Amino acid sequence: MPNFNFSPTRIRFFLFFLCSTSLSSAQEEAPFEIEVLLVEYINTAAQHVNHLNQENSTTTILELSRDYNHVYIELKDDPTIQYSYKVTGEAGLIDWQNTSNELHLLGLSRGTQRLFIRGYRNGTFSTNIYSIDILVPNPFYLSWWFISLIIVIVVLLFYLFLSLEAKLLKERKDRNLEVSNLEAKAYRAQMNPHFIFNALNGMQTAMVLKGEQEFNKYITSFSKLIRDTTEMSRVDKISISDEIKYITNYINLQSLRLEKDITLSLHVDPQINKDEVFLPCMMLQPIVENSIVHGIIPKKTDGFISIDIAKVDTMLSVTVVDDGIGRKAAEKEKERYQKTHQSFATQIMRDRINIFNYYNKNQLNFNIEDLYHKNGTAAGTRVTLNLPLNLKTRQQ
Repeated sequence: MPNFNFSPTRIRFFLFFLCSTSLSSAQEEAPFEIEVLLVEYINTAAQHVNHLNQENSTTTILELSRDYNHVYIELKDDPTIQYSYKVTGEAGLIDWQNTSNELHLLGLSRGTQRLFIRGYRNGTFSTNIYSIDILVPNPFYLSWWFISLIIVIVVLLFYLFLSLEAKLLKERKDRNLEVSNLEAKAYRAQMNPHFIFNALNGMQTAMVLKGEQEFNKYITSFSKLIRDTTEMSRVDKISISDEIKYITNYINLQSLRLEKDITLSLHVDPQINKDEVFLPCMMLQPIVENSIVHGIIPKKTDGFISIDIAKVDTMLSVTVVDDGIGRKAAEKEKERYQKTHQSFATQIMRDRINIFNYYNKNQLNFNIEDLYHKNGTAAGTRVTLNLPLNLKTRQQ
């Protein structure tokens, strides 16, 4: 059996060792809390330094100034404690960072962040984590009320711009239409004296060459034509039935003043109501005038003019055909003919068509085509005028 010799000295040493080990172990595992001694910041409303004294874990909102974005936190100075912190929502500080017992936070981002602080000692974290909410307000130009105000202002300005643009467009259109109306009156005023001048010249010819009976007949036709022309000068359009009467009288008058007969053939599509479908006032007259002056007068024989009015979908097609000498031969006669007559009829008609196109979605247009016999000689001219069935003018 072994011999254990327990002397008093050995017993005292053994007991001291056991107590020291127990105390050291208890110290390492003892729980602890961190203490916040001071929180210092600049208040955004008062613009002066505020102090918040807290000694335990709590949640408080600190509203900082945008211009002086700074928070100072003082913790209990304990060399055995290693402090660390993190700031949620702040780039670069979302992970735990070591710090001393004095923490300075500068230049935090706009918005709300939460600061966390904890302690670590001998392998054990503190039983409490200090947390505090920090608010850095947005500048006024990023606030909801300012953004809403800007949106309202932009919408209002856009609305005012559209209203002004619409008003200017309407004024511009009205001005253009007014100019067009004045031009239309000017063209009619130019056309009527031109026609009357030719008719007066024909009166002298009828009186000298054809005797009193033909002269009286001529005067009657001329008076009726003047009356109809005067009435037409007050309107922009005329019914097909009235236009037929006017053109028929005009051709008869021209036939009386010339030394040749002009035969007129008229055909109107049965689908067309001659009293309810309208033509532009004084639009056919210059076409017929060109046929007579440039095509039939240079001929040595009598003349023929046919007028065909047909319905094509929503358009009205008016075709005027003459058996004159054709445009090429008329061009050769032009130099001699211009000594006694200069015709503005075609240009006036083109300009008037442009004016009527201001008012109509379906545009008016006309086309001139030379006709030839099988042997290649000139057979006359065909003029086609296309216009809407529902013709609109400034008076409509």
